[in-house]
Amino acid sequence: MPTSRARFRISIKDHHTGEGLKVELVDAPGLWGERRYTIRLNGKPATKVKEATLSEVFHRLRRWTVARAERNVTGPYGREMDRPR
Repeated sequence: MPTSRARFRISIKDHHTGEGLKVELVDAPGLWGERRYTIRLNGKPATKVKEATLSEVFHRLRRWTVARAERNVTGPYGREMDRPR
């Protein structure tokens, strides 16, 4: 079964770890004219949140990037660690 064509595609790469995330947003019908999108992560349907608005998608992406940045920069007890150069 062919997949629907994505309206938007967002790619983010963590150059420190080399891991990437590709988010594809496909138009989905919403209530009361609300613009919602079906989400695909790395080419597969999302498991936790299947549909979301653009605001919800960007909120989750912001949380993901901040969590990854904090995990790679701060050590135990929130102390600043040496960053690789």
